[in-house]
Amino acid sequence: MSLPEIAGHELLDLIGSGRCGAVYRASAHGKACAVKVFSSMAINRKALATAVRALQQMPHHRGVLPVEELNFEKSPYYMATPLVGVLTKDAQGRRQWQTPTLESMCQGSLPADKAWSHIYQLADALAWLHKYGVPHGNLRPCNVLLEDDVESSIRLTDIAQGWVGGIHHLELTDHFMHLCPEQAENPDGVFAGYGPSWDVYAFGVIAYRLLTGQFPRGGRVWAEQMALVQQKAAAGLAYGIDSMALLNAVRAQPKVMWPAAAQSKWDERRRGIIERALDLNVSARWSDAREVVREFEILESDYLLEESRDQTVQERKKQTVKVRTLQTLGTGLAAALAASCIYAFLQLRRAQNDEVVIAKQDTVLQHEKKTRDDKITDLTQQRDSVIGQKKTADDNLKHAQNAVDQFLTQLLQTPTSNQLDVEFSKGQLNDALSFCMAGLPALEKNPQLGVERLRVYGNIGQIHLRLRDHASALIYLAKARDQAAKLIQENPSSPDASLYQQWFGRYSLLLSDIHEHRGEHEMSLKLLKDATPALAAGLAADPKNRLARNESARASMEYGRRTLQQGDMVEAEKALAKVSEILDPKVIGADLIPDEKFLLARAKFAQGQAQRDAGRAQDALATLIDAVTEMGQLVMNSSPRNQDQALMLAEAYTELAELLVKAVGIKEAREAYSQAIPILLELNRLLPEWADVKYWLARNYAGTALLDRDEGRPGDAVKRKQDAIELLNEILADEQDNVRYGILLARSRGEYAELMSDMGKESAALPIVKQAVEAMEALLGKDPQAAMSPERRQWEMQLAQMCGVLGHTSQSAGKKADAKAAFQRSAQIWDKLAAIMPGDEAIQQGQTYTKERLAKLK
Repeated sequence: MSLPEIAGHELLDLIGSGRCGAVYRASAHGKACAVKVFSSMAINRKALATAVRALQQMPHHRGVLPVEELNFEKSPYYMATPLVGVLTKDAQGRRQWQTPTLESMCQGSLPADKAWSHIYQLADALAWLHKYGVPHGNLRPCNVLLEDDVESSIRLTDIAQGWVGGIHHLELTDHFMHLCPEQAENPDGVFAGYGPSWDVYAFGVIAYRLLTGQFPRGGRVWAEQMALVQQKAAAGLAYGIDSMALLNAVRAQPKVMWPAAAQSKWDERRRGIIERALDLNVSARWSDAREVVREFEILESDYLLEESRDQTVQERKKQTVKVRTLQTLGTGLAAALAASCIYAFLQLRRAQNDEVVIAKQDTVLQHEKKTRDDKITDLTQQRDSVIGQKKTADDNLKHAQNAVDQFLTQLLQTPTSNQLDVEFSKGQLNDALSFCMAGLPALEKNPQLGVERLRVYGNIGQIHLRLRDHASALIYLAKARDQAAKLIQENPSSPDASLYQQWFGRYSLLLSDIHEHRGEHEMSLKLLKDATPALAAGLAADPKNRLARNESARASMEYGRRTLQQGDMVEAEKALAKVSEILDPKVIGADLIPDEKFLLARAKFAQGQAQRDAGRAQDALATLIDAVTEMGQLVMNSSPRNQDQALMLAEAYTELAELLVKAVGIKEAREAYSQAIPILLELNRLLPEWADVKYWLARNYAGTALLDRDEGRPGDAVKRKQDAIELLNEILADEQDNVRYGILLARSRGEYAELMSDMGKESAALPIVKQAVEAMEALLGKDPQAAMSPERRQWEMQLAQMCGVLGHTSQSAGKKADAKAAFQRSAQIWDKLAAIMPGDEAIQQGQTYTKERLAKLK
């Protein structure tokens, strides 16, 4: 048999033939290769040439057989690829070339782990093609070559061949058993955007065959067709496969059935991925192989995570013994403290009884004048002894109170770093709370114990705050603040007046934090205005008190941040500059401790935000990056790591990322987000009840979703938005009136709807964006007379943008009247903002866009 002549190639022998052509073992430039010579009637030359050239231009993947040379300009049409297979001998001792394919693995005898290995490698190679926009269109086991390779044992080949558009003749075999029905009916769609989804279906068929040795659908009809073919061939009659019978059999079985039950929940989840790939409903099927690979990766990570959790449980059991030992020690100390208090009380009662005895003896002495002089000395000594004992008891009681305060202060300030520390700390805090609550009724009944009552109110409030119970903390901290104000008013000349001022400032500062957390900015700022001068007065009276200095510096820093949110740049810069003055090492006379350095870095970050709001973007970036770097070093070098500081660091990274995406670029912004998200995930793992952690994590997910969208990954963007919305719904279930949470949820829903609309899912997006607009308007309508602060202005701009998204989505859905109403509402908001902020570039762009859309609607 003569072999075709291919320029530059020496064809040695025929090693295979198929419906589209024949494959020859060849040699080119001293190197072995395989040359496939095509039948011109069985291929779409233009589509095949385009796909092969795209394959040559994309980065190499070990699971895809590369094309070294091709010719589709003139006959003979061919392409050359690396030679895969081994040289063997047949029964007569003749040498022949054998190329193994995945077809040999689809007989049902393959071990499950080997089958899943082939499935994962096939999905990875197919995802690589889809990533670079190349559909396979002809995925069958015979087109997946096998090779002994550690990195990848499969090689995808015969791309853009088989049942595709533009061919004149193709002899069908098992094509319709691997094609989804829509490809069988519309082969031209392979290169019209439907190819990746159809490849996923073919992948599902191969995966099912590798695992079971059977076809997922139409297996009985296929066996009947093959038996009929064999009968006709034996009788010497013409034969062929009835493709429509196969197609009807596939459609007749919408649900995929497995011959045996899954062995584990992980096996069940893997089967679920395969079943979705085999879904006859194209909208429910994976859109391309990258989604399949991502689901496999999520499954494997969940498996590893559960395995790690099991190991963690075992380790926790080991640590439980240590915890119980410490608890026993703590109980012993508490018992000793209680015993000392009881002793002091008994001594006091004894002293009172002795005084009564002395009074009786004085009465008796009036009647016994003869013995009075002899007994006076003894009674005086007894009285002095009793008074000394009473003084000792009072001192012991005071020391016990101080010891309790010091213990609670140390407990409240101790940072935690892991789950064991968190659980142990909670146990200590709950024990301390029970101890304080037990003594509170007696203190509230005695009006003379105002100082002691203030201490207990403050300790209870701080314990609730540490336990993230903001509602209870608000009650007791307000009581402590009121008691401190009462002491200041009633004892203006007391030596402890500066201490009362410090207490008043401390609890005002903590109350301000709670109101800011709830989105009540005006009340938060009012409390800060009370806290700042009070803490400054307390520091002036006791300048060596480092705690008072730190609290005064933090009050100035928070006041600067809050006034910056209100748009008062002058007051904000003045307050932020005060922080460095208070924490000046020269004034303190010692080096700064890490907490003080962190406070300075946080104030520096706020100064960067002020520069940003003043329009000095470059100065702001430099300042913010320096501040974040300093904060990161302090948090990472602390042991154990302070969780409150870690959250502040994550907040700073988030705000830096939001500035970077506008001023620098996506890459830098994503890097900043990637620093914040791991911190927040760890905090959420340790303290799942901490709502602020979930808020900032949702804000990060929402920001990275926009980056994914801008980089052309709408599927990833939608997943991120869904994660953000789920977190916000979770925390709003407990804090329904929190404005900050509500605003972010409404904005995230609007952006999620915009993504859905951009993906052509207007009907699904429309109710979501309507809900987002209504929620945002309701939140802003709670205080319509509020001052137009930078934060309020940002919220108004976001509402205008969401109205624009509602208009665009309504127009795409064919609802012209609704679209016009939405764009008119957007234009009203932009016009209002333009009157307040004339010349603002972003507002002008919003006005222009809205007017153009309204003009087109007319």
